[in-house]
Amino acid sequence: MALLEPFIDTIVICTMTGLLVIMTGVWNDRFETEITLDGGDISYRAVQVDGAYANVSPTNTIRIEDGMHVGTGPSDPQVSWHEVPVVQLYVDEDRTQLFTGTVDPVAGSATGDDGQSYTSLHGMAVESGAPLTMAAFRRGLSPLGDWGHYIVVISVLLFAISTAISWSYYGDRCANYLFGARAVKPYKIAFVITHFIGAVLPLGVIWAMGDVLLAIVIWPNLIALGLLAPKVVEMTRDYFERRPWER
Repeated sequence: MALLEPFIDTIVICTMTGLLVIMTGVWNDRFETEITLDGGDISYRAVQVDGAYANVSPTNTIRIEDGMHVGTGPSDPQVSWHEVPVVQLYVDEDRTQLFTGTVDPVAGSATGDDGQSYTSLHGMAVESGAPLTMAAFRRGLSPLGDWGHYIVVISVLLFAISTAISWSYYGDRCANYLFGARAVKPYKIAFVITHFIGAVLPLGVIWAMGDVLLAIVIWPNLIALGLLAPKVVEMTRDYFERRPWER
């Protein structure tokens, strides 16, 4: 029964969400975004000979004139958001004043030709994650009113709370099993600290950390699954023979 939950949320719900994003067309839309130069989801991409983009780590400043990148050829880095280049950069949220100056990727700042320094710029950028899903629900349910995005807000809130509770319990039991009851309290303190860290770090960094840590725990789990496979088969047969759902 424990296998049913990840099947529903990972296969069924994620597939439905992906289809919704594709069907509403928001995957190809751009949204007004504050381009935070010293963090967030900023990256630098360069167009390749075949037209594809690749990540680069520029050490020199990038020249911008009238909001446009001066160099757009192979190996020329472009300011990107969610790994997609931002076509035009502005200095104000209303996008009325185009930026002209240089972007310093190392310092995480921009300097206009007038000497004004900026830690963030503005532009039309692609979205991902929950904001992209919110846009999809908002557009898909627009004939019924402008409230579709609230479905995602509520769903993410409930998902976050339930995930925090369940993962806290999983870790609590593992710490108790491996190191005894004395390890439970330090684990809970560490768990709360990681929640704070996850709330302030950029989403890309959090996903990268999560991928690395999950890759580490996969190996002992795979070994255990192999060793316990006969026991799993035995318990599965016993479960269906007892037919507990009929009680």
